[in-house]
Amino acid sequence: MSREYTTIVLHVAADKAEEFERLFEQDELKRWDDYTARGRFLEARLIRCSYSALQSDGLQDYVLQVVTADAQAHHEHDDDPGFKAYDERVEPFQPEEPTVALGDLVFERKAPAR
Repeated sequence: MSREYTTIVLHVAADKAEEFERLFEQDELKRWDDYTARGRFLEARLIRCSYSALQSDGLQDYVLQVVTADAQAHHEHDDDPGFKAYDERVEPFQPEEPTVALGDLVFERKAPAR
């Protein structure tokens, strides 16, 4: 399986962070549930940064990490009409373009399950 690893740093206006999280939970999380249930997303997480070297004054950074089953799953999500509508609603909350990185896993270590 050719997984794709995507990390995006979203730069959200600090005064819109609470609303951004509410909209994410209300809208995008349902889509994540669907994509993970169908095996298109293997892992997906949104992390509120307590520190980010990329964060400018007045912004709250979030790291969005997704491991997809393949590159097509990434495009499937980005082309989803529901995601496009959600993205249009939260785009104004982001005064700076996101920082995006995606690629293939080279090395990995995981702690044993407890």
